[in-house]
Amino acid sequence: MAKQKKWAIGYIVAFAVMIFFNYWSATNVGFVADDNQSIIQPAGFAFSIWGLIYVLLFIWIIKVFFSKTWEGSMAYRLKFWPILNFLLNGTWILVFTQQWLIVSTIVIAALLFTLAKMYSNITKSGYHWFDRLPFSIYFAWVTVATIVNIFTVTVSYNVDTILGLNELGWTIIILGVATLIGLIISFHFKDWLYPLVIIWPYYGIYAESGDEYTSISITLLVSSIALLIAAIVVSFKKLRR
Repeated sequence: MAKQKKWAIGYIVAFAVMIFFNYWSATNVGFVADDNQSIIQPAGFAFSIWGLIYVLLFIWIIKVFFSKTWEGSMAYRLKFWPILNFLLNGTWILVFTQQWLIVSTIVIAALLFTLAKMYSNITKSGYHWFDRLPFSIYFAWVTVATIVNIFTVTVSYNVDTILGLNELGWTIIILGVATLIGLIISFHFKDWLYPLVIIWPYYGIYAESGDEYTSISITLLVSSIALLIAAIVVSFKKLRR
């Protein structure tokens, strides 16, 4: 059996474990999040993006399985990283629903690291556009999800202020940081999709908070416009090439 097929089978097994944990306990994620709701938490509908991510990842695995050459396959570049990522994803579901929130923050940070590693490995040399597409969406979403997870922990421990700033102040700062990350990744890796995906949870945050926080609404609007402009500029540059 070709090496890429062996790796792809490993990916499928780890993917199945991840889906099992999601099916088994994902409905409880919303309950835990609602019990420790922060300002930055998106509305429930925003989490539907997981369905798209999982479908695209499954198609990506099938594509790896049928790759014609070992050295030309994504498995050759990524090796064990997708397996580790999928297992961390399932583990996060488990620890978060058990309300081990500090542990869940560590797990999702590790998950984000594996995504950054895979994303950079895919991008650093030639690739088919679909090779990176699932990970652009996945990476962008988990970037924001990691931030939300951290705020969930602070709310659960009733932390009102950090360094003299309350939750609202930190939310505005972190949204600015997340936007800056989106802009940097978009321009550095020439990725128009990553900044667009970040706009999705931003819309979810706005829908959940409503008009309660004018400063948050303004921050989300300005940030979304900046991310949209970045996506358009990168797309235009790609088309010119």
